[in-house]
Amino acid sequence: MFAQLLLGSAITLVSLLGAALVWWVLNEALLWMEPWLRRPPMPAKSLLVVFMAVLATMAMMTLGVWLWAITFVYMLVFSSLEEAVYYSLVAYTTLGLGDVVVPRDQRLLGGMTGANGFMMFGLMTAMLTDTLRHVRRVQRNLRD
Repeated sequence: MFAQLLLGSAITLVSLLGAALVWWVLNEALLWMEPWLRRPPMPAKSLLVVFMAVLATMAMMTLGVWLWAITFVYMLVFSSLEEAVYYSLVAYTTLGLGDVVVPRDQRLLGGMTGANGFMMFGLMTAMLTDTLRHVRRVQRNLRD
């Protein structure tokens, strides 16, 4: 039980650190683009920023799902990579279909996969909101 909790915590930490790195890269890109974002016309630039933020959130989600899937394959929880990725995606998104489940002795990891995904959705929502708010303020020449 404690080994699963430690492993799940480590995977969650790596996932969150990866997400923080993606968010940092997005922020650096936006800072680099700031002079260009200030110049009219604005609508196409806002669309580009939304696209960049969506790509960043997809990268965060993909990283987390693959971390869990690789862990499940390494631990021989599932017989194939496809099954591990499918389960990780279903658990990470907290969809929980139940058609593929982890064995009883590994079920804490299944719950931790969902908890990690739940935290990441909160972080991704905050990232999208902050990014769009920042760009709007930059385009209106307001200070943060």
